[in-house]
Amino acid sequence: MPRSINRVVLLCGLLVLAAIAGGCQRGPAWDLTAVEGTVTKDGRPLRGVQVVFLPDTDAVGPRSTGLTDEAGHYRLRTGNGDDGAVVGKHRILIFDLEAAKGRRRPAHGPQLPEFAKRLEEQGKTAGDAPRVPPRYGRFNETPLRVDVQPGAQVIDLEVK
Repeated sequence: MPRSINRVVLLCGLLVLAAIAGGCQRGPAWDLTAVEGTVTKDGRPLRGVQVVFLPDTDAVGPRSTGLTDEAGHYRLRTGNGDDGAVVGKHRILIFDLEAAKGRRRPAHGPQLPEFAKRLEEQGKTAGDAPRVPPRYGRFNETPLRVDVQPGAQVIDLEVK
């Protein structure tokens, strides 16, 4: 008889471990929904910009980011690799990655004539308005705000 009690205890212990292990599966802890859209300026798509959705006052969860392609299209993913954005209010930041590339210096430093030529070119384009104004990259200044609803959605963004 004691042997059958040991088997019952062992079986119950295995069932408890299986239930605990089943609850430890990876998955988003937040209410995420698929979000995609297009970023445009003056009606034309902006390629090479990073779109960042930051949860605002009532939304709790990770930020979601996406990079625009040639057509200005983005699709959001969290830092954990989950698709979508947290349901709730967000502030949206936009960063021009192509402009940032142009400001980087080569790792070994340019030759003097090349450096002078690059400075001259930058001076010519410095008067041009940036593709994405700096305020779009500041949490407290961005004019872009959205309320992400449950269910897949398209959120198009216009940079002015």
